Amino acid sequence: MTDQSHDASRNPTRPSADTAAVPVLIAILLALTAVRLVGLNLSQVDLFFDEAQYWSWAQAPAFGYFSKPPLLAWVIALAQSVCGSGEACVRAPSPIIYALIAIVVYLIAHRLYDARTAFWSALSIVLATGVIFSTRIISTDVPLLLFWSLALLAYVELLEKPRWSFAIVLGLAVGLGMLAKYAMVYFYLGIVLSAWLAPHTRTLLRQPMFWVSVLIAFACLIPNVIWIAQHDFVTFKHTSDNVQGSGASFRPGQALSFLASQFAVIGPITFGVFLVGLAKLWRNTFTHEDRLLIAFAIPPLVLIAGTAMITHYNANWAATAAISVTIFATAILIREARWKLVTTTIALGLSAQTLFIIADAYAPKVSLPFLARGDVYSRTLGWKNLAEAVKEVTQKTGAKSIVTDQRAATAELLYYLRDANLPIYAWRSQAAASDQYDMDIPLTPSAPQPVLAVVECGSPARYRNSYDAVEALPDITVSTGPRSQRSYRALMLSGANGTPPFGRCS
Repeated sequence: MTDQSHDASRNPTRPSADTAAVPVLIAILLALTAVRLVGLNLSQVDLFFDEAQYWSWAQAPAFGYFSKPPLLAWVIALAQSVCGSGEACVRAPSPIIYALIAIVVYLIAHRLYDARTAFWSALSIVLATGVIFSTRIISTDVPLLLFWSLALLAYVELLEKPRWSFAIVLGLAVGLGMLAKYAMVYFYLGIVLSAWLAPHTRTLLRQPMFWVSVLIAFACLIPNVIWIAQHDFVTFKHTSDNVQGSGASFRPGQALSFLASQFAVIGPITFGVFLVGLAKLWRNTFTHEDRLLIAFAIPPLVLIAGTAMITHYNANWAATAAISVTIFATAILIREARWKLVTTTIALGLSAQTLFIIADAYAPKVSLPFLARGDVYSRTLGWKNLAEAVKEVTQKTGAKSIVTDQRAATAELLYYLRDANLPIYAWRSQAAASDQYDMDIPLTPSAPQPVLAVVECGSPARYRNSYDAVEALPDITVSTGPRSQRSYRALMLSGANGTPPFGRCS
C-alpha cells in the first residue's frame, strides 16, 4: 500500500500506537470472551428454534441440510464433543469465534493503515451492537464472518505480496465461508467493485494464483453441491422461496428501513460515519485503502436493500459488510482525530454488553409494560417448559411417540427431550418435504402408538385420514414471560390405517 495512505491515517496530536498494544488487545479479548462465556452460563434464555434446529442437525453431521450449508452443524458437533449439549455449550463457539474475528480485523487494519487504527478497529468490531447480540446465540453468521474476515486479510496480503500461500488461504476462506452461508459469494462482488473503485487492485485479477484461489473455493463447495443434487436440489428451492417470501411487491420504504436497521446491527456511530464517507466518495479525498474497504461493504448492503424493496428481509443478511465498514469508519475517525466518537463507540458497546448479560440472566422476568408485546423474550422462552409439559402428558397417557406440525416445536422438543427416549416426528403438510424434519423424521404409520400430537392445527379431521382414533386432550399452555404464553393443541392418535400421515390443516 502507498506510504501516502499510511501517513494520512496518522494523527500527530496523539501518541502513536504500536505493536505494544497487541498484548493489551489480547488481554481485553480474553477478558471479554470469558465474561461472555460466563454470561451464557447465567442466561435463562432457551435455545431459539433456529438454534435448536442447528443442534439437531449436528447430531447427524452431513455435507448439507435442507435450508443451510453444513459448517455450523459441524461447529456445534465439535463444541458438543468438548462440553456437552447444554445451551451454554451450544452457544459457546460464538464468543470464541468473535474474539478470533477481532484479531483478524486487527491484522487487516494494521496492513491497510497502522497499529492504532488496527487496535480501535478490533475493539469496535467486537463491541458492535450486532456482534454483542450474536455472541449470545449460535448462528450461521458467526463462522461466515470469521471466514469473510480471513478472506479479506488474504486478499489484502495478495495485493501487497502476491504469494501462493495467500492465494491458498483466500481460496480456503471463501470456500469454507460458503459452507457457512452462501452469502459468502458476495465477496467476489467486492473484488469486482474494488477493481473499479481502487484501480491498483486490478493487477491481482491478472495473476494466475488468484484464479487458482477461485478454483479452490468452489472445490470446497463440491461435497455440498453433490449433497444438494442427491436431495432434489431442496436447498436451492428453499433459498429461492425464502427470497421470494409471500410475494414480490415494490416497496422503496423497506430499503430505507433496512438501512436504518444497520445503525443497530453495525453501530450508530460506525454506520453513520460510513454513510457520510460514502456520500463523499466521488470527491477523491479517500485513499486506495479506503476505497477498497468501501468496495467490500457496498455489495451486501445494496443487494439486501434491493431485496428489501421487493420482498421481506432480515437485518443480519448484510452482516458481512460490518467488517470493512468498521475498519473504514474507525480509520476516518482516527484520521480526523474524532476521539470522542471513537471512545463513545466503545462505551456504547460496553453498556450494551452489560445490559444483555443482565437481561439474559433475568429473561423470564423482563417485560416492558409500555409495549404491546412487552415480554421481550417471549419468542425464546417457554420451550423448555413446553418439553416438560409434553413429557408429563406422555407419562400420564402412555404415549409412545410424539408428532408436531411446526418446525419450531419439532426442533425444540428434539433438543429439550433429548434424554427422554421418546421418538419425535414431523407431520408433513404436503407430500413434498418443506424442511429438514420432513425429510429425516416424517411421521409414518409404523411410528410407535399411541402418538401424542402436539400441534397448532387442532382439527381432528386432519388426522382421521390416517388414524382411526383421534382423542382430544387438554391444550398444553406454557408461560413465555410475565404477560405472554404459548399454546398447542394435544391429540392422541392410534389405529394407524396405513394412509401416509400428511395433509394441510382443514
